[in-house]
Amino acid sequence: MFPGSVGAVPNRAGVGDARVAGRVASPPRDAGMAPSDAGSMNGDAGSMNGDAGAHDPSAPVVDRAAAFARGAPRIPRKAVLVVLAAAVVLGGGGVALEHLLAGAGLNPGATGSTGATGSTGATGARGGPSRRATTGPVLAPPVSEPARQMSARLSSFMGIATPRPAPAPSLALVDQAGTPVSLSALRGSVVVITFFGAPCTDICPVLGPEIAAADAALGPAASRVVFLTVNTDPLHLARLPAPAAVTGVGLGAGALANWHFLTGSVRQLDPVWRRYGVAITASAATGTVAHNDVMYFVDPTGVIRYRATPFADESAAGVFTLPPASRTRWAEGIASYARRLLQGAS
Repeated sequence: MFPGSVGAVPNRAGVGDARVAGRVASPPRDAGMAPSDAGSMNGDAGSMNGDAGAHDPSAPVVDRAAAFARGAPRIPRKAVLVVLAAAVVLGGGGVALEHLLAGAGLNPGATGSTGATGSTGATGARGGPSRRATTGPVLAPPVSEPARQMSARLSSFMGIATPRPAPAPSLALVDQAGTPVSLSALRGSVVVITFFGAPCTDICPVLGPEIAAADAALGPAASRVVFLTVNTDPLHLARLPAPAAVTGVGLGAGALANWHFLTGSVRQLDPVWRRYGVAITASAATGTVAHNDVMYFVDPTGVIRYRATPFADESAAGVFTLPPASRTRWAEGIASYARRLLQGAS
């Protein structure tokens, strides 16, 4: 380094500290550079050097090496505690708000239902909790599961499963006429157990007519088959006045003598729901109820032989429907599996 030139003087912290001397040495003269050009450059450099060398004697001198050695300033402990407390408060408020929205039916991810019970809208989710479609962009119209499976085998269409033979869980409730009904008292008959809500705002408008059509398809054999439907709505438990599930689907009022709509208190119904794998989600604040759909076939000895999964299409307005061909196939399928159990008992 030329004496008196601008240079980097390393300090103890290893960081270069710019020092400015009185003048800047001339750079080596290029072979093709005129003396006047070199002088001009040297003069400019000297001017820059003079600016850099300006220093205010009254300004405080900062020992940068010592500052680096001390490290970053510490955050006061009190400030840390304040930030943590704020985070806890905000987090708790977010959870409380989520529960509030869920209870009001405004958080679709929390409750998954807005008053309907039954199959997922236009998809017929197999055994999953019923959910009404939430608002949002629709990328493509949903493809109906029944439409996809009309050509499938009957067992696939109905979602038939054959569980390990075991006695059906106990069931003792009252029907639409106030008559006590117990599963144990029905030995000798094939029993088809279904689930839908008393207000008939779920799969009820689809499954009810399918049960009636299955009974008709059985003909004389229907006298040995009993259809039980368990209420899934914990917000509507009263037997009187007769609920829509009884009056609105052509099953009640003596239309189908071997069909019973069973209800009771929540304390009585809850064990039945749990034993038969029916998950119920209800909000008293919004009146919404959701449940999965399942159907059981119990043989004359009281053993569950088949399990099916009913489904339906739900419109944006919450109306459950199914194409006529699919309803007919379901009715024939119910009658077919009930008939198998009657023949097996012969």
